[in-house]
Amino acid sequence: MNVLAVLIAAVILALLLFPHDRALLIRLHAWPVMQDVAVQKMARALGFWGDYPTYNLPLALMIWGFGVWRKSRVWRRIGIVCLLGGTLAGLLDDCFRLTLGRARPDANMPDGFYGLPAAFRSSFQSFPSGHAAAVSGTAAALLVICRPLGWIAAGFALLVIWARMEIYRHYPSDIAVGALVGISMGLFVGYGAGFKRQI
Repeated sequence: MNVLAVLIAAVILALLLFPHDRALLIRLHAWPVMQDVAVQKMARALGFWGDYPTYNLPLALMIWGFGVWRKSRVWRRIGIVCLLGGTLAGLLDDCFRLTLGRARPDANMPDGFYGLPAAFRSSFQSFPSGHAAAVSGTAAALLVICRPLGWIAAGFALLVIWARMEIYRHYPSDIAVGALVGISMGLFVGYGAGFKRQI
């Protein structure tokens, strides 16, 4: 897989979505912001539990631990691949997120890229979405090597992606590019693991 080709595709996708981000974000809401408290609580919970330290890392450790308990080399490798999919996706995503400094939709700032000085503040880390990259990277890696777990992870990834837009933490272009980065890195790790058979 050519990482440069993925980055070019991400740039093209971002350029196509940028002019329509605000309108798309408003249209994608299931409910107007703060109209339904239960929906907002659920979206915030998904955002919390869909983060790298609360989802990707524990999931990989549980799978690896299951492999240790079962004395299964295959399950231990699945745990490692799961960890690498989310980790590498998140690291590649952070290379851009922590330098571009795009204001989040809920930051009450004009949309734009504010650059490196602003990028170390959370309200300027919108593009691309780190949550979308990490959960998509894990799901893609698992879909390659353990399809049943991969489908569950993919379903959870979609919920997390929805939640991040529902609470106005990301624009659609942030999500799309983050997910593309995650999927590409997850597939790279999954196929690179060299599994002879799928579980």
